[in-house]
Amino acid sequence: MVSSAMKSAIRKAGGGKMRMMGLSVWIFLNLILIGMGAYLYLLWVQYWHYAETTKMMAQSWNGSNPALRHELMSRHSFSGHREIEVRPGRPRFHSLRVQQPPTQFPNSSPSPTPTLTPTLPTTTTTPMPRELLLKVIDKHKLDLTVQLRAAQMDGGNILFKHENRYGVKYKGKRIHRNPKKDKVLCDLMNTEVRSLRDGDEPFTSQGVAKHFPSTNLLEGRHFNTCVIVSSSGSLKGSKLGNFIDSHDAIIRFNHAPTEGFEEDVGSRTTLRIVNSQVVTKPKFDFWGSPLYSDVALLVWDPCNYTASLEEWYEAPDFDLFPAYFRRRLMLPQEDFHLLHPGSLWKIWNVLQSNTFSRILQNPPSSGFLGIVLMMAHCESVYAVEFVPSLRLTKRCHYWDPAEDLGCTFGLWHPLATEKLMALILNDATDEETFHKGFVKIPGFRNLKCPIRKPGR
Repeated sequence: MVSSAMKSAIRKAGGGKMRMMGLSVWIFLNLILIGMGAYLYLLWVQYWHYAETTKMMAQSWNGSNPALRHELMSRHSFSGHREIEVRPGRPRFHSLRVQQPPTQFPNSSPSPTPTLTPTLPTTTTTPMPRELLLKVIDKHKLDLTVQLRAAQMDGGNILFKHENRYGVKYKGKRIHRNPKKDKVLCDLMNTEVRSLRDGDEPFTSQGVAKHFPSTNLLEGRHFNTCVIVSSSGSLKGSKLGNFIDSHDAIIRFNHAPTEGFEEDVGSRTTLRIVNSQVVTKPKFDFWGSPLYSDVALLVWDPCNYTASLEEWYEAPDFDLFPAYFRRRLMLPQEDFHLLHPGSLWKIWNVLQSNTFSRILQNPPSSGFLGIVLMMAHCESVYAVEFVPSLRLTKRCHYWDPAEDLGCTFGLWHPLATEKLMALILNDATDEETFHKGFVKIPGFRNLKCPIRKPGR
C-alpha cells in the first residue's frame, strides 16, 4: 500500500515535469517571436533604405519620367555571369586569353612638363541628326545610371551574403544627399596615394628596405594631360588609338595588350599598374613578356582593412615579395614600385563616405586607383570607356570575346560606385562621355582644400 508521503512525492515530481515542459514551450515560442521580429525589422530597414535611395535617384535624374524609371529598374539583370577564380581573401582575376604583346615602348625616364593638347576622337557610330543623338545619349545616361545604382545597392545590401574578406569595419559617416564635386576632389587629394620606399618599416628592421626605391612613383613629375586606358570591351572598334596616344602620360593595366589593337587603344605606355597575381602567376609571364619592359610599373596587393604593414608583409594576399625583391635585385634601374596597401583603403573610405548606401567591402579597382594616382600628377585626367559609352557591350575585355557584365557593373570591386563617382567628377560633356567615350577629371594641382584625412 502506497503511503501518503510517497503519493505526495509523486504528485510533486509530476508537477515539476509539467512546469519544466511549460517553461520549455514558453521559451520556444518566445524564440520564434524574437526571430520573426528580427526578420520583420530587417525587411522594414531595407524598405526605408530603398525608399530613401529611390528618392535620391529621382533627385539626381532631374524629375525624369517615373514610368520610364520603373521600366529601367525592372530591366536590371546581371544574369549570365561566367565564373572566375574564387580564392578566399584574393582578388578575382578573369581568365587569361591568347594575346600578342606590344613590341615597342617609349623610355619612361623623367621628362620636362609636356604641353600637348589631346586629339579629340572622331565618332565611330552611324551618323544621325544631332537632336536625335542627344536624345539617345540622354536615354543611355539614364539607363546606365539606373543600372549602376542598382548594382551599387546590391553590393551593399545586408540581405545578400557578401563575404567581408578583408575585415572592413567602417566607422566614418555617410552622406544623406548627392555628393558635391569639390568635396570629393578634396577627399581624394587627402588620401595621398603613395608607393613603399627605402626606410619604411617593418622592411628596414627586416633588412629588406634596400630593395625599395628611394623615391615615390612619379615623384617630381607633372603632366598636362594623362589618359587612363581601361581594358573594357567597349574599346573594341572605338578607333580611340590616336586620341589615347596624343596624351602626355598613358596608363594601362595588368596584361592588356596594344599590338594588334593600336587603332582602338594606341601603342604608347608610360605606366602599367598590375595586381599581385600578374607578378606571381607563371601564365602572365611577368619576366619574359615585353608588356612589362621599358615602362614604369606599379604592383598592388590588398591587405586587411586594419592591417599594419608588418601584418601584411607576413601574410599578403598573393606572395609577391620574393618576385618583387628578385626583380629589383636583377633590374635595379627599372622604375618598379610597390603600392602602400593602406592607400587602397583610403580610396575606399572616400567612396563609402561620399555614398549614401553601403558599398561592396572590397578594394577599389586598378582603374580607379590609376585615376586617383594620376590626379596628383596631371592637370587633367582622361579615362576612356571607364564609364560605358553608347558602345556598351557585354564583352569583358577588348582583346577577349568572352562576355561578362560583371566586368562593367562589378562582381568583386565596387565598380558601380567608382563609375558613379567618376560621373560626379566629370568635366566632359555628355556627348564626349557617352558618344566619344571618355570622362575628363581635373587634377589636384589647383585645388584649395582643408588638410584632413577620411577616418578609417
